[in-house]
Amino acid sequence: MAQVIRVYTKVPGKEPDMTRPFVLPRGSTVLDLAVSIHKDFSKTLKNARIWGSARFDGQSVPREYILQDKDIVELHV
Repeated sequence: MAQVIRVYTKVPGKEPDMTRPFVLPRGSTVLDLAVSIHKDFSKTLKNARIWGSARFDGQSVPREYILQDKDIVELHV
């Protein structure tokens, strides 16, 4: 089993960018993704919406949500 996951991001109201995934260690959270994008996101991140591993597409999840391979994440700061 791979020890890393690929996570894609999207801007609210736009299509996800499926060309450049963020590669994170397995077990990473929404907050870990936010920090890997920009360290200041950790201070302002409120929640995220997830497509993929969430119970339903576009579900709002907390900062502590554990990401899965190929999730699409929309960050809300």
